[in-house]
This record gives sequence, structure tokens and C-alpha cells, in this order.
Amino acid sequence: MLDSVLALTLTGIILFVLTNFFPLLGLKAQGMVQELTLWKATITFWQQGFQLLSVLLLLNLIVFPLFELFTLLWVMLTLRFNLSTHLARHLYRWMQQFKPWGMLEVFMLGVLVAVVKLGDMAVLVLGPAFWSFAALIVCMAAATAILDPFVVWNSLKPDDADE
Repeated sequence: MLDSVLALTLTGIILFVLTNFFPLLGLKAQGMVQELTLWKATITFWQQGFQLLSVLLLLNLIVFPLFELFTLLWVMLTLRFNLSTHLARHLYRWMQQFKPWGMLEVFMLGVLVAVVKLGDMAVLVLGPAFWSFAALIVCMAAATAILDPFVVWNSLKPDDADE
């Protein structure tokens, strides 16, 4: 279990980087091409006066999923190499609390609806980030499905150094 989740987590981190730094969608209309990245969407919403939406986008699509990936990485490395469990316990607890706020799947559904709706008005090109985003969702879902929280909590019991 540990090695599988660790592999999926490392893959997820790589896919997360690709998703955040490459275009998600390209829109071609009337000879103009406009590319969209997650960062650009967040900044554009902020500049257009939608600060709350921008912050929610930043938290739900970037901060919380990144926190989840790095927490899984830390917890899996802690368990794999028998490191002190103190920090891993706290991070894992926080991850469990923030997990419902990471809404990658909901965003992907919204993107797919937009692609279908805008398909008649303009030519939409799915960028490399779209495919890495889809793969990231699959990796995170697989890691969550494999990972048994009860096993993790039992493995993260305080060790002698933590007490």
C-alpha cells in the first residue's frame, strides 16, 4: 500500500506542476488565440473585481490540492522510512479537514461544460494542462482509494520520541 500511494503521490506532484504551468485551454475566435492557465484565470478574476472568486479558485484548485499532495508525500515517507510521526500526524489531520475543499473534480466538470457550450462559438483547443489535470484527478482518486485512513492513523501512533 505505501509504495503504491507514494508512487501515485509523486506522479500527482509532477502532474500538478504541469497543470499549473502549461495552458489548460486555448480559444481561437476571429483570428485571435487566447490561452488560459489556472494561474492566469485566478489573476484575471482578481483584476476583473471578482476577488472572492479568485481566492476560492486559488485555494480550491491550487493550495488545498498541493497541501494534500505534499502531506501524502510526507506521511508515506514517514511510514516508509520509520521517521518521527509527530509532524505527519498533524499534517494528516489537517489534510483530512481540508480534503473536502479541494475541488478538482468539480472544476473539471465545469471546464467540460464550458468546452461543450463554447464549442459552437469558437475553436477550443485542449492544452497539455487539461490532460495532466485529468491524470492528476485520476492519481489523487486512486491514492485515496488505496489509502486506508485507519491503517495510516494506527501507523502514526505517537512514538517514544514524540511523548
